[in-house]
Amino acid sequence: MCLVLPSRVVALGDGQVEVELADGQRAMVSAELRPDLAVGDYVLVDRGVVIEKIAADEAQAILEMYAEIGAMLDAEDALASQSEVAHAVEAT
Repeated sequence: MCLVLPSRVVALGDGQVEVELADGQRAMVSAELRPDLAVGDYVLVDRGVVIEKIAADEAQAILEMYAEIGAMLDAEDALASQSEVAHAVEAT
């Protein structure tokens, strides 16, 4: 599964831009499909290619949604672990 994350353009190059993810990681990606980008723009990157320019509030909404999904998955993992411990105790 591929997860497309919002990134902020921090530098421009020839057919490429440097983007920064919310966690501070940076990467050089192709901007061939979106040559109209500027520093400060928010973009969606898939497999090393900028596929879409988005508004800052849209980027924030996507990041918040991913954080909520992550919290739900963490809670589900915690419940599964508790269930495994309970079954192990019952088996003894």
